[in-house]
Amino acid sequence: MLNIRSALVALLAFGAAATVQAQQPTTPAPQAHARRGMRPGGPGRGAEGALLHGITLSDGEKANVKAVNTKYAAQFKAIAKQYKPQHDQMRAARQKGDTAAMRTLMQQTSGERDQMKTLMESERADLRAALTPDNQAKFDANVAAMKKRFAQHPGKRPFGKPGQDSGSGQP
Repeated sequence: MLNIRSALVALLAFGAAATVQAQQPTTPAPQAHARRGMRPGGPGRGAEGALLHGITLSDGEKANVKAVNTKYAAQFKAIAKQYKPQHDQMRAARQKGDTAAMRTLMQQTSGERDQMKTLMESERADLRAALTPDNQAKFDANVAAMKKRFAQHPGKRPFGKPGQDSGSGQP
C-alpha cells in the first residue's frame, strides 16, 4: 500500500511539474542578424563597425559618418540591383552544386567585385577624412587589424584574390 501511495504522489508531482512547464511563456529565438551583430544597414555595414571599433565619435563626427553612409548607400544599392539576376543565378547554382556554372558566373561578375572594391575603398577614405586626427590613428589601426584578419583567412576574403593585399590588389 505504501508503494502505491509513493507512486501516486510521484506521478502527481511529475504531472504538476509538466503542467507548470507547459504554461511557461516561450521566448522567441533571436533573429540571425541580431546574433551576428549585423546592423540594419545590411551587409557591408559590418566592416564599418570593425573600422570604427573602439572609437568614440563626437556629435560632429557622427554627422560626418552619417553623411558618408548616405552618400555611398545609393551607389551600393545600385550595384546590388544591377547584379541581382547574376546573384540569383549564383545562389541557384550553389544550391545545385553546379561548380562549373559558379565559375562562369564568378567570371561574369568580376566587374561588380571591382566596382564594389573601388567603392569600398573610396568610402573608407571618406570615413577616415570624417574623423579627428586622434580618431584617424585608431581608424588606421583598425584597418591594419582588418587586413591582418583577411590575410589569415585568404579563402574567406570579401573581395580580391587569395594572396593579394585587399587594399592594393597586389600580391
